[in-house]
Order: sequence, then structure tokens, then C-alpha cells
Amino acid sequence: MPRATIRDVARAAGVSVSTVSRVFTRPELFRDETRRKVHVAAERLNYSPNRNAASLTTGRTANIGLVVPNLANPLFPEMIKAAQHGAREHGLAALLADSDDSAADEEKLLHALAKDVDGLIVFSSLLSDEQIASVSELKPIVFVNRQVPGHRSVLVDAPHAMGLLTQYLANLGHTAATYYPGPENSWVAHDRLAALRDAASAAGIDLTVEPMGPASYESGSAVADDLVRKPLPTAVLCFNDQMAMGVVARLLQLGVRIPEQTSVTGWGGTKVGGFSTPALTTMAAPLADLGSAAVAELLSAQHDEPGADPDPVTMEATLLARATTGRARD
Repeated sequence: MPRATIRDVARAAGVSVSTVSRVFTRPELFRDETRRKVHVAAERLNYSPNRNAASLTTGRTANIGLVVPNLANPLFPEMIKAAQHGAREHGLAALLADSDDSAADEEKLLHALAKDVDGLIVFSSLLSDEQIASVSELKPIVFVNRQVPGHRSVLVDAPHAMGLLTQYLANLGHTAATYYPGPENSWVAHDRLAALRDAASAAGIDLTVEPMGPASYESGSAVADDLVRKPLPTAVLCFNDQMAMGVVARLLQLGVRIPEQTSVTGWGGTKVGGFSTPALTTMAAPLADLGSAAVAELLSAQHDEPGADPDPVTMEATLLARATTGRARD
């Protein structure tokens, strides 16, 4: 009979994977009832968290590797810190590398890190299918914000999130919106775009999708320059918070009133979005939980049979309705 994993315990207890992990490592954070449910489920399944950690730390390094596309992107620090904390609680050191938004560099980093780690976590991977094939056998790999057959992955539920966002905009009277969907070589960009198309249709919103491209503060500023050259949409949706903040800042410089003339939304829930003026409306991903769950998945991956194709861990985003959205103008 296969050994129980942390995901089995989470399912039996009716809680998230990250909750199970933290009940064993930070029990003081939880109510007695939550701790009881987790421990009862673990005992019934004969699950021991120490066995998962030991299976990794008995490797030759007691290190794990974390690879992100851009450390300057405010989306990643909270996930990285949570992953580092989770690794440390299991006696592991986390080695961090930045691929500088380059799939070629990401592939090289994975090959280099594999020599010194027992497992890898890759955030928002830009690798092609061929490049993934080249790294698949290096070490156990967990992908965050990307689903890869044959590997464990941790995702945000894009259909659920886009459903919340489009219904919110529809309730504000928006019947049309323009979306800037992010990089062409990003799996998660295509995932969000597909989810948004379906959600917009269901909410009765006429969606205009602009060409895929960079999703930075600077590209957001360029988007704003383009927006004012044509009829201004009542709602502008951006791939991430960085781009949305660039759009907002530049539109304000150009004399556009937000949200009176146009509403702007981001994605991520980064802290800087809440500090900006006006505060950014965004779909907030559970960033810390994504990082914690990735470590838990990497520990569980040590027990996967060859050819296994585990279901992804999927988490829900939360709508943060702030000052950059309002009722659609007449």
C-alpha cells in the first residue's frame, strides 16, 4: 500500500497542504480544533512528517534549489521567504537563483543547481516543453504557477479568480474591458487568459485582448501612452500588479482620472500594490501559502513512483477591491 503523503492528510482533515505542514511545525498558530483534525487524520493514515523530511535530508546535500524569473518582481519575495522558512523547519538550506526572465538561463541554472541540491522548486517557469524534458530527470522538481505533466505543481485557481473579478466589474456596470495578458512564453499567462475569456463571456463583458508582451512597470507605462491615443476603455485589466501600477501612474500623469474615467486591476496581491496611490485593486494570490505548499510537495515527491503524475495543489485567490476601480462611466 502506498505510503500516505501530506496531501492525503490534508484531504482527510479538510484543510490545505500548507496548514498540515504548519500544524506540525508551528502548532501555536492554530486553534485546538484544527490541530486535532490534522493529528487525527495523520494518525489514521500512519503519516509521519519527519519521514518526509528525512527522505530529503538523507540525500548528499540537505539543500533545495529555488529558481525565480525575476527577483525584482514584488510577486516573488513572499513566496521565497515562505519556502525558505519551510525548508529551514525541515533542516534544509534553500539556495536561490534568478533566471533574469530568460528560459535559457533558467535551464542552465537548473542543471547547475542540481549538482548541489536534493530537489528543486521553480517559480513561474518560462521553459519550453523541450527544455523541461532536459531537466526532468535531474532531481525532483516542483513547479509553482505552472502545471507540468509528470511533476508536482502548485497553482492558483485561475477560473475561480477570473470569475470573481469579472463578476465584480459587471456589478459595477462594466460591459467591456481591455486585457494586457503578459509574456508569450509564460504558461501562467496563457492559463489566465483562457480563464478570463470564459469568465468575461459568462459575466456579459465584451473582452478586448491586446497582444502578449512584457509585464513590467515600464511596459505598463507604455500601455498607458497607447491607451490615451484611442477611446479609453472603462476597465483595463493587467497581467500583474507591476504592470497595473505602471498603467495607473502614467495615466494619472496624463490627466486621466482613476477610477472615474477608467478602472484598472492587477494580479498578485503584492504589498506594494496596497501602498500605491491610489491603492490598486487586484486578485490577491496566497503567496506565502504557495511557497509553503511547494516545499511540502517537494518533500512528498521523494516517495513518488516513476511515471507518477500527481494532481496539482490548487489554491484560491482573493479579490482586493481598492481605489483603482469604480462604477463604469456613462
